Amino acid sequence: MNKKKIRLKDIADKLSISVNAVSLALNNKVGVSDETRMKVLKVAESLGYLDQYKGSDRKKHLHSICVMLEEKIFKDTRFYPKVILGIENEAKRNNYDTIINFIRRDKHDIPLSIERGKADGILVLGYISDEYLKLLKSYRIPIVLVDHASLSVTTGAVLTQNFTGAYMAAEYLINSGHSSIGFFGDINIAMSFNERWAGFESALRHRNIPLNMEFCFIENVEENVLQNNFMAFVNTMKNMKQYPTAWFCANDSTAFVLINALKYIGKKVPEDISVVGFDDIDICSITEPKLTTMHVEMEEMGATAVRELLLKVHNPDYIQRHVRLPVRLVERDSSGYYNQSKLK
Repeated sequence: MNKKKIRLKDIADKLSISVNAVSLALNNKVGVSDETRMKVLKVAESLGYLDQYKGSDRKKHLHSICVMLEEKIFKDTRFYPKVILGIENEAKRNNYDTIINFIRRDKHDIPLSIERGKADGILVLGYISDEYLKLLKSYRIPIVLVDHASLSVTTGAVLTQNFTGAYMAAEYLINSGHSSIGFFGDINIAMSFNERWAGFESALRHRNIPLNMEFCFIENVEENVLQNNFMAFVNTMKNMKQYPTAWFCANDSTAFVLINALKYIGKKVPEDISVVGFDDIDICSITEPKLTTMHVEMEEMGATAVRELLLKVHNPDYIQRHVRLPVRLVERDSSGYYNQSKLK
């Protein structure tokens, strides 16, 4: 018995919207909101609409998604494993296997699944150079970048609202009475960090809060602090003539490093200095103190990337886009209202 073919009208009826709105959403055209577009994509997948594009071809070979990322960032952070979990779950739901491939920035190796034509699509997690990206595109396989985007090479991308989230974090600290706020995170290590620095800087400027670069550690943090020379950083902190009342950190991992350094020099968090992170990785709620941070839907980021990729896989005419997922503040114990008597 043949399975009933899913039509645009079925999706429209499910959402109580017009067939035209469904068509606009599926083809990434203007005329519908991002919220409606995401609802349409989810319903289209749940009804099996996207599976119809390849028809009998889907039965001929195993479908797979090639996932590429640096092994270092996978091991060093709790962020990307959650993203990969979202990728694997969404891929499985759509009857796709995932093949994880670790890569290096200084080499442009092509995974075997791509070279042999076994991958239907490619997801790249984190930074990738435009040169490397152009090489991947030469294989004519749909690509979606995750937590990164290229300004010169056209691909799909799924990112966090980094600028907006950092702006919100800075505003939260300012509204808590802080007017001396530092930034901690290497803005050259990732596009997301650079965008968060820009959002932080913008919030201070709009609120007429002076930006003191003595309180901003924005270069060589990854190499000099996080990897090798923590105690050297502690000494740098100890020798500071004055301190901000709060620090915003580019992600949670850097926030934990900063808090540990502050403890070494006798500073209490948040009694002396407030600290806010970004990502809301799983240990934020069990650290001491529990970390105030900007929550990122990491699993949803991975799932959204798969959905965007499969839209292109199943419909070559689909116009790829950059999706920005919203963030929200999670207030915990590492931040508080500014107490002037504590500033020294």
